[in-house]
Amino acid sequence: MVVPNVNNAEAQAYQSALRAYSQRDYAQAAKLLQPLVARRPRFAEAHHLLGLCCYLRGELIAAERHVRRALSITKHSDFYQNLGMILQQLGNADGAAEVYEAALRLNPQSPKACNNLANIQLGRNRLDEAVELYRKALAMQPNYAIGYKNLGTCLLRLKRYDEAEAALRRAIELDPSFTECRQKLANLLVHTERFDDAFEVYRSVQDWRHLQFAKRNIGDWSGLESIDEGFLAQLNGDNPPACPPWEPMQMPGVSAELLRRTAFNFAVKEIPELLAPPIFTGSRKPDAGERLRIGYLSSDFFNHATMHLFAGVLENHDREALDIRIYSYSPRREDGFTQRLENTALPVTDLLDLSNQVAASRINDDRIDILVDLKGYTSGARLGITALRPAPVIVNWLGYPGTLGHPRLADYIIGDPTVTPPEHAEFYSERLALMPHCYQPNDRRRPLPSAPSRSAVGLPEDALVFCSFNQFVKLNPPTFDIWSRLLLSVPNGVLWLLKPKQSVAPDNLIREMNALGVNSDRIVFAPFSPQTKHLARLGLADIALDTFPCNSHTTASDALWAGVPLVTFKGETFAGRVAASLLAAHGFPELIAENETDYFEIAHRLATNSDQRAALRARISDARLMSPLFDTARFTSDLERLYRAIAENHSKPEAERKPVVTIG
Repeated sequence: MVVPNVNNAEAQAYQSALRAYSQRDYAQAAKLLQPLVARRPRFAEAHHLLGLCCYLRGELIAAERHVRRALSITKHSDFYQNLGMILQQLGNADGAAEVYEAALRLNPQSPKACNNLANIQLGRNRLDEAVELYRKALAMQPNYAIGYKNLGTCLLRLKRYDEAEAALRRAIELDPSFTECRQKLANLLVHTERFDDAFEVYRSVQDWRHLQFAKRNIGDWSGLESIDEGFLAQLNGDNPPACPPWEPMQMPGVSAELLRRTAFNFAVKEIPELLAPPIFTGSRKPDAGERLRIGYLSSDFFNHATMHLFAGVLENHDREALDIRIYSYSPRREDGFTQRLENTALPVTDLLDLSNQVAASRINDDRIDILVDLKGYTSGARLGITALRPAPVIVNWLGYPGTLGHPRLADYIIGDPTVTPPEHAEFYSERLALMPHCYQPNDRRRPLPSAPSRSAVGLPEDALVFCSFNQFVKLNPPTFDIWSRLLLSVPNGVLWLLKPKQSVAPDNLIREMNALGVNSDRIVFAPFSPQTKHLARLGLADIALDTFPCNSHTTASDALWAGVPLVTFKGETFAGRVAASLLAAHGFPELIAENETDYFEIAHRLATNSDQRAALRARISDARLMSPLFDTARFTSDLERLYRAIAENHSKPEAERKPVVTIG
């Protein structure tokens, strides 16, 4: 210990602070250390210990200041490691990596520094580098349980399942109480389709979150009601799990308020950049004659559902009125949609290999007025970028159907009078910005080729075909109860579903239908198909059946584009009102039910009245090029007006800003 001429009283104060720290009384330790570092400013260990106390009390800026002060006096590997830990919590991955590397230069045999640097590389998606570093840490400390857990996590992402399983099982062997590791092992067992083993592990640690989601993914609903109850109890408890809100979104009985709280909790626990100071503060107003500068941020600028909807908007933007920029962390691919984006000649900034901090700084340097996040909580999102506030206004739109829950992640959410009615404003951390018809864009260039024969896709030629091409995770027993009643009441009816990836799922659903009295030959599974071929075959369906409580989204507009009547009922959450919004914008409110009974009756009436069904299909097809739903140019013009209204609203003092922005 480097002690700069401290007297006995000061030495005793330091020892008392150490004792308080070891007893986890960080407030008392800090109280003893503050006057000590004031009197002895070159007492490195006191600064370092005070920094740790601040860190453990959540005072991260002060923690960084004190540990950096300690390092300015004495270069010590432990000081660097703890500074790295603080910087990680602040969302500064690049800075953390630098200090971990400094720690390893001082002490090359530090497994903790090696492991922490590997965690940084894992977060950057540099998985091979992370594996090498984890293995180095384990070579230094063979009984390092956390190192094995992290190695297993990384190998799981690399789909090296055998190696990942060995690492995770070794971590559990070293620390049998390691709950998080058991959860990851169960996730691996799901990936390798050992579902019974996975479910047993989930139950052993009461991980109802992953258990309900895994069961829904394979259509195994045994015991689902009690599992859902356990999960909802945890979400409503005093210490809810950090759960991405799209997981409970599929569950019956989930309220908009619960989704808001779940989103907030997840953001606070899983997005460290929220603790860092924002890059941009204040406001910015374009100079006279300057175009409003809009940035779109996403990882889906390729052949993805988002671009299926959004490509036409990019092509229709008024480039003389708006300065449009693309910020992409998409995987590098070449397909028809990447070519369409390239053809727009819009400036594209590739953020894929940049840290969140550097990416946010790059966006800020471009003086973006409104940054539109197109990902939300969907797979592959990097909300750490928007958490750093690289623009004066941030908008949540399109990719995720709901609130982000934390006011720092977005200022506005783009909705419409159906999905986000003003009376629902309390369920959103964002202000509402309402499109006049529907929040969802649609691409008028969407293909619509001629349909194949029914026999070519495995459908009976004379059947009444109900279809639902949603992911299995959206299916629930109440949905299937209605669908089975429809099939039992329509003797020639069949249910046409998208074939899931998991091999056990079709058999599970057939078993569910058999239990409800429906024969297996009444269900037809369609393999995955590219968009053009899918839209062609979709026209063979007679009626599209919506899922609930999480609706069809792109799947719904696909059905309407193909001229297929879609039956839905309006739920209480954004995700449960999307199909109603599409139908209202398209001019077919009679297909929107208010409850499950109406849903059944509307579908049954259409299924048993061929003349009414034929007339409805003709009207839906005629509306394709006339309704606001598929008028891409009109939608884009409305969107641009909404951006201007958002900018105008946000330029006002906070107290004068409207909670709901509309354009009439």
